Amino acid sequence: MKFNHNRLKAERVARGLTVQEMGEVLGVSKGTYSKKENGKLPIDVDEFSLITKKFGIERENIVIFLPLTFPKWQHTKRFIYSVVPKCQRMIPN
Repeated sequence: MKFNHNRLKAERVARGLTVQEMGEVLGVSKGTYSKKENGKLPIDVDEFSLITKKFGIERENIVIFLPLTFPKWQHTKRFIYSVVPKCQRMIPN
């Protein structure tokens, strides 16, 4: 499963937290935290739990860190369902 590292950084910045402060939360250096935040090092489940706790994000809302991607067919299906009714209105009876 992919992880949205840009969202992780955005949440940190929005809360006025520094890389140094987040490193302290995880017990790592600011350089190591920076690499985790940028996706160069993995974030394990325990670290993710600490991060979301520091951010005050409830368990139900951690999906904000998952990218919103849909398979191509879903885009096509959504497009068809949004366009077809409009086209039907344009066709005279």
